[in-house]
Amino acid sequence: MILDMKKMIRKTIIFSLITISLISVSWTGLSINDNRSSINLLDEDQINIPIYFDELKIINELKLLYPLTSVPVIIDKGGIFKINFLSEDFDNLDIHISTAYEPIIDIYSLEIMEITNNNNIWNVVAKIPIEVTEELYNISIFVEKNGKIYTDHEPRAVSVVSEFKENFSFIHITDLHLGDPRGFTESIRKTLGWKSLKKSIDEINLIHPDFVIITGDLVYGQLYPFEYKREYKKCYEVLQRFDVPTYLCPGNHDGYRRIGEDGLKFWNEYFGPFYYSFNYGNHHFIACNSYDMPDLLRISISFFALNWGGNIGDGQLQWIENDLQTRNYENLYLFMHHNPLWETKKYSFIRKKYQNRIELLSLIDEYNANMVLAGHIHADNVTIINDTIFVTTTTPAGIVREKDAYWGYRLIEIENGEIVSYNYNEPKFSIPSYHLSLKKREGLLFASATITNGLEIDLNLLVKFVMPLKEYSIDNGDIILKRDGTDKTELYVRFIANKQSKTKIKLSPKSLAENK
Repeated sequence: MILDMKKMIRKTIIFSLITISLISVSWTGLSINDNRSSINLLDEDQINIPIYFDELKIINELKLLYPLTSVPVIIDKGGIFKINFLSEDFDNLDIHISTAYEPIIDIYSLEIMEITNNNNIWNVVAKIPIEVTEELYNISIFVEKNGKIYTDHEPRAVSVVSEFKENFSFIHITDLHLGDPRGFTESIRKTLGWKSLKKSIDEINLIHPDFVIITGDLVYGQLYPFEYKREYKKCYEVLQRFDVPTYLCPGNHDGYRRIGEDGLKFWNEYFGPFYYSFNYGNHHFIACNSYDMPDLLRISISFFALNWGGNIGDGQLQWIENDLQTRNYENLYLFMHHNPLWETKKYSFIRKKYQNRIELLSLIDEYNANMVLAGHIHADNVTIINDTIFVTTTTPAGIVREKDAYWGYRLIEIENGEIVSYNYNEPKFSIPSYHLSLKKREGLLFASATITNGLEIDLNLLVKFVMPLKEYSIDNGDIILKRDGTDKTELYVRFIANKQSKTKIKLSPKSLAENK
């Protein structure tokens, strides 16, 4: 279903453009009145993003600023959320969401409830229709100015849920290192074509957590001139394979300043802000940029980088403290690339210390953070201090740094508002990749899937089937959602894959099942 994602998103955009052209005479959005007031990318219930686009110019008349594929919004049916974009004045506005990379495309127009403007930064309050299906959606903005229509689109930026759950899960994955040749030391075949990273994403889609947190070093940026241009573009494309919302923060490899290119400028172009916060229900998450260094200290020439350790700038530290003081939450999580427990001056040719590390740890302690997530060392580690769980997760694709390390990712489970699981094996280990596989067959009448779970834990997994438009029965699972198109239907099946075993599920038309 996501084998040709470029065609899928192109098809979605074309459908959206056709829809907007059909309704261009009577817009379903809001006719603009120039009601100017101050704007901030802050919503008490959803998101807090510092103004990261000071240097942005008007590009193609329209630029979406939030939500993004890297900072999505999770919103319940009928819920209200904020949208921010950069544009000159315009006459009419319409905003759509459309299912992300799905073979059956659903498009919904959002109700625009309020709009304000401050120096061409627009803040829109929009409402999700109550009939929207629970899924991950692209967002598309259409503005009309002097008879011309301008558009901007962001894939996988809106996740619609029925409710914010007390029992939920998320995956922590880090150090993707797209373009890093050091992965060859683990496996040449699995490193070529970024196969190991893609395999981890496919496995995470099967587990289908509520969201994914990615803590930096998405690219490599130390091999050849103008490498970032290719790696960021490819990384953005690979991340579209995720079938769940993804939240990102940068690492040192994402932010080197090289001859002719700056990694953080590419991050800003492809992924947006360097640090921000968001809520999932009563759980508050803060994304930090632990490579927040002055330009000169980020210099890298090929494999030689001046600094690759941690740094939290004074401005960011103040922003984090302000966020903690003004947000309401029951549970607190921070995520960043460099674990603040560890001094990183050994990762600097000038022996530069991890700036504001102690100050950040003081805030973590003062505000009783439940968990801090990090990467960087390409190995697993868990340290508990004053009831705060400091978790470092291995890499899914790069070189591993310890004898007991392997490629993997970490599943974190919350029950009744409490963290109940974060280790695959005690005392620190993540889920190893390449232990979960799916073989699926879809025919005109029947479909089946065989899942091999080589792990030592049972897993509640999700598989999607695309079948001719009929009613179906399922053996060994539950159909939790059915989305109908004109001649096809997409079925979402949940099932338990027992540890160290194969599980087979089978779909058949209800009419045949009832005649047995």
